Amino acid sequence: MFLGQYHHTIDAKGRLSIPGKYREVLAKRYDDVLVVTKDPERCLAIHPMEEWKRLAEKIQSIPRTRQTVKDYKRFVHGEAMDCVLDKQGRILIPPELREFAELDREAMLVGVDDHIEVWSIERWRVKSEQMTQNMDQIVGAIADYGV
Repeated sequence: MFLGQYHHTIDAKGRLSIPGKYREVLAKRYDDVLVVTKDPERCLAIHPMEEWKRLAEKIQSIPRTRQTVKDYKRFVHGEAMDCVLDKQGRILIPPELREFAELDREAMLVGVDDHIEVWSIERWRVKSEQMTQNMDQIVGAIADYGV
């Protein structure tokens, strides 16, 4: 399980260091292949390959005739890339994905249970403020699921 937030830098070549705690989770539970893709909230999502396959199976169970499903697949799968951590625990994020998420030299990595999100510092600040302001609604919606 990926937990916590980590402020990291992206080097001039577009490499992002994965925090040690996340690398420990990857080493214990998963193989070393990751999938990086766009998230609709204009951040990036990093999925261990096993979790990516689970997500893909869920999406495949939805009727392909629905335009929203087709568009979601195009959006999420269209620019997804698989990668492997290098010896320094970094992954290369291609320019198109960095541009989409407005990533520059700094990024906030956020553990979200089965995947990691990569946010620009400014976008994360705004998102964090929004979540704080809407926490009553968020808790109410989650309570509907018995949590």
